[in-house]
This record gives sequence, C-alpha cells and structure tokens, in this order.
Amino acid sequence: MSLIATLKKMNVESPLLYEFRILFHYPDVIRTHVPFLYRWWIKQSRKRTMIGAQSLQGKKRIDVAFILAVPGTWKLDYVFKTMQKSDKYHPYVVIIPYTVFKDYSEEENEKTIRRTEEFVKDRGFEYVIPRDEKTGKWIDIKKTLNPDIVFFTCPYKDMERKYHAYHFVDKLTCYVSYGFTSMKLFKNNFDKLAINMAGCYFLETPVHKRFAQQYSHARGRNCYVTGYPGCEVYLRDDYLPQEVWRPQEHPKKRIIWAPHHTIDGTFSVSTFLDVCDIMLDIANRYSDRVQFAFKPHQLLKFKLITIWGEERTNNYYRQWEQLPNCQLEEGGYIDLFIGSDAMMHDSCSFTTEYLYQRKPVMYLLKNNPQDVFNDFGIMSFEQHYPGRTREDIEHFIEDVVLAGNDPMREGREHFFKEYLGPYKGKLPSENIMRVIEDLIAGKDENAQ
Repeated sequence: MSLIATLKKMNVESPLLYEFRILFHYPDVIRTHVPFLYRWWIKQSRKRTMIGAQSLQGKKRIDVAFILAVPGTWKLDYVFKTMQKSDKYHPYVVIIPYTVFKDYSEEENEKTIRRTEEFVKDRGFEYVIPRDEKTGKWIDIKKTLNPDIVFFTCPYKDMERKYHAYHFVDKLTCYVSYGFTSMKLFKNNFDKLAINMAGCYFLETPVHKRFAQQYSHARGRNCYVTGYPGCEVYLRDDYLPQEVWRPQEHPKKRIIWAPHHTIDGTFSVSTFLDVCDIMLDIANRYSDRVQFAFKPHQLLKFKLITIWGEERTNNYYRQWEQLPNCQLEEGGYIDLFIGSDAMMHDSCSFTTEYLYQRKPVMYLLKNNPQDVFNDFGIMSFEQHYPGRTREDIEHFIEDVVLAGNDPMREGREHFFKEYLGPYKGKLPSENIMRVIEDLIAGKDENAQ
C-alpha cells in the first residue's frame, strides 16, 4: 500500500493529504526551502528562459501554448486574438484537468473539462485536450507539440508536473494572474514557484511591480507592467456584448451576487454560508423589481459538495436556475458585468475588476479589510459599499440600486482614471506583445 493510501486509510485530513500528494509529486523541498539555493536556481532558470526566447529570432512560425483548466482563469482573449491574426504566431489552448491531487468529485472534474472545452470552442480558438482516450492518461505536450512559448493561467501545483512551469524552463514562459491582485497574499500572488520561474509575469499596475520587487525571490526581475489583460475588453470600443441576462416581462434592475469559494481553510473570506439562505429569500422578495445573477467562484461547488453533499449542493444551484427573476452563471462574466446595474460580492479579484464598470458595488464582509487586502486592494475596497448584515444588503438594493442614491459614484470615476485606464496609452495586449517581441530580439527593460 502506498504512503498516500495509508494516510487516507488513517483518515488524515484532506488539506494535509493534499500537501503530501504535492510534496511527493514535486520533490523540491531542499531546492525551494533553502533561500540561497532557491535564488540561485531561479537565476539559472531565467537565464535558460531568456536563451529560449532569443532562440526564436528568425523563426517563421512560433508555436504558443496557452494552458487552461477552468474558464474563470482565462484572461488572455486579446493576446490570443492578436497572435491569431499574425503569420508569425500559432496559438492554441491546451485543456488540462483542474486538479489531480484533491479529493474532488471525478464527475465534476470531467464536467469542468467539458465546460472549458465549450468555452474555448465558443471563442473559435484552436485547442487540444492531451489525453489518450484509450488509457485515460494525460500526454506530455512537450514531447508531442513542443511549444516555443507557454502561457500559464494558474500558478499552483494542482496539475501534473508535465504541465507546470518546471517542465518548460528552457522555453519562454509567461504568466498573467487569473484575478486582479487585491488581497494580502503576497506569497501566493508574487512568490509562487511558477511565478518566480516565469520568463514574464505581466502585472496590472506599478503598485503591483513594487509588491513583486519586495516579496518575490526573483525580486520582480521577470515582472513587466502592462495593465490587466483580463479587463482589456472594458477598455475597447470595438467590443459588442451579447445579451446574457434572462428576458423578463418588464425591465428590472440587474444585480450580480458573486460569492467566493474560501468557505474553509486558513484564509477564509467567503460569506456564502452566512448569506446563502438570505440571498434566496431576498431574490424572492424583490422578484418584481430586481433580477439576480448567481455567479459563484468555479471552486465553490467542489467545496460545497464536500460539506453539504451533492444532493443539497445541486438543489441549491438549481433554485437559482429555476427562479424566474434569477439565473446561474458558471462560465464567463464579461457580458454579465457589462449588462448589470450593480454587484454584491466577497471575491478577491472582483474587488477591482468590477470597478471598470464604474457601477455601484457592495463588498460582503467577513473579516477586517485591513487583514484581507493589500494596499492596492484597500484602495479598491474603499470604492465599495460595505455589507455586514441583511439590513445592509437591503439598504444597498433599495436606496442605491433602485432609488439611485449613489454618493460613491465620483470616487469610482476618479479611481478608474488613476489606476485602470490604458497603461502608458496602450492596451494590455499591445504591451504584452511588445515585451515578448523585445525579449525575442534580446532586449529586456529589466536587464541590469
């Protein structure tokens, strides 16, 4: 019997089991826990990555793999589309399972793969699911496709090593955060192994680069400020949103409720378990005046199943699908945001992302904001109406959304102009392509 199987039989708690699985799959305890060895290894990795980038000079077609597990981490539409239009680049999406180390429902994992496939298909993107259909084993794309550039959409060790930055150290590797970085999670956001190893970590603002310089082992040498590509769509004049809100008999105000997944663990910010029943009751109470979209984090359902069981979880989600003034949204959210009138959430990324809309927004509080947000996140949070009770929620709906009394409007407009507009007059995808082209040409703005 394997050690993992033995631990499982001994009823070792799932979080600890997860850590054991990761530890045995990524044997890097000495390499990443001895500071001077870690820094040396990162420097060597960067040298190899820069050599890999410069080796692409003069290549007629550069193959670019975008590794993706769940739709919610995809923030690269316009980078992909820019490459699609170029004769020089050949982009494609590589769809992988979200996690192979947590005891999540296999059925839900498979549904997620199919949902991701539909998400990519809808965009007309070339893609591959590198799985042997006969054996069910996942295939090493470095051996079969051998991409020249690899974009990662998630920095965690939740995938097999063959899809991690480890495996592509001799390639130009790129990373964009799957959420606008607002939380006080400096190691997660700036010092993960995959982030330190990336050839390019494209950042939202100069404030975020200062965080990277302070908190990452790479000291931000691989970081480039470009603006956030996940929100580029809100900065473009050529985007035509689709109507994704369910038709109603008469016009109603449209409010998104977006609960986070962190209902457990050491860093728990989600208020879902506190307000889940309240929100259903409010949805019924305001059914004649408000339309609600339930937009849960893609991991919330996985975690609820482990706590509530599949039947109760599915029943809860089903209620949001079936109420005539409500809808369940488990995929993308760009058109949902654009078509909305307001939002309530406790999401890390949405704390800044929704501010691109300049519409009223409430943050549902579980913790002291100073304990949760970094300095930039605090500035974003200060553009929100705080929500702690049912009375706060109903006041927001009644007074701000329905009556239009919105004293925070001017502050949101100022924040947008100061921090969220095009960086140096360029869209994020334009800045990202410039950095890549420069590195291939042997030019690095971070070179010392």
